[in-house]
Amino acid sequence: MSTKLQHIINTIIENEALSGTSLISTIFGDSILHRGGSISLASLIQLMELFGFNDRAVRTSVFRLVKNDWLCSDKIGRTSFYRITDASRSKYVQAEQRIYNDQMKEWDRFWDLILMTNMVSENKLQLKKDLEWMGFANISTNLMAYPGCDRLELQRLLIDLNMTDQVVVFKSQTLQLFNNSTETIGRMMQTNWPIEQLRERYLQFLDVFREIGVGLMQEEQPISPVQAFQIRTLLIHYYRRILLKDPALPIELLSTDWPAINARTLSMNIYKKVFEPADEYFLSIAASAEGAMPNASSQFWRRFGGLVLSTSV
Repeated sequence: MSTKLQHIINTIIENEALSGTSLISTIFGDSILHRGGSISLASLIQLMELFGFNDRAVRTSVFRLVKNDWLCSDKIGRTSFYRITDASRSKYVQAEQRIYNDQMKEWDRFWDLILMTNMVSENKLQLKKDLEWMGFANISTNLMAYPGCDRLELQRLLIDLNMTDQVVVFKSQTLQLFNNSTETIGRMMQTNWPIEQLRERYLQFLDVFREIGVGLMQEEQPISPVQAFQIRTLLIHYYRRILLKDPALPIELLSTDWPAINARTLSMNIYKKVFEPADEYFLSIAASAEGAMPNASSQFWRRFGGLVLSTSV
């Protein structure tokens, strides 16, 4: 066991305000989603103890997740099991794509504009929430914009919400009419997207996890499976919380020192280093209604460009 890494792990747990519901969501998305999506409450309690949560806190957190339709419960005898709901599975899959597999795409230089007129307030609020998840920002009354959105995803959203007849979608370009047009666009970006807040959060993330990355590379002491699980879970927990607020703007519209690129590289390198011993610990604790957890699905092995076991099995 690495005493240096354990000190860093303990410092993160002690200094950061960890939310039980959010951390359980991280564990479900990272470790459980591709292994059947279900786990016993007793197993979950044991895993959460590693992060300072007691039995009561875990039970309260899963109750809230059930209430909000993220999880549902099954009881077999005296044992309770919690699993991802059908309604939340698509959200977990969307989050997974953004965390593990998303790549910065080349911008086609076009902006997508959504004009929302003649919509009832409830529909408008729901659409704005979903568009913000996709990275759109409200740049004017009833007008949301994003530079180069995934148009198939936008189409699916409007169809799912039954709002295809309630919005008008435009595709536009910015014109460099003046010498200071680029600066004007930059000010508009700063005003409507949380760019500086994201920069600060990425830099904080790098400050914390670079130390872990260096410790793993130096390998002065072997890392234990328990430590690997703690590192992997904390890494994805904090990285996820940033990414799900990041509109993933084209790199062409951001500064040359934008820290998201370094944060992704660091996350990938740490994850590939610890995922195998972390799984070893997780599988020694976790149980499903059928007994041992099932093998991970093929999608799991595609994370961060492909995970490879250090030894053949």
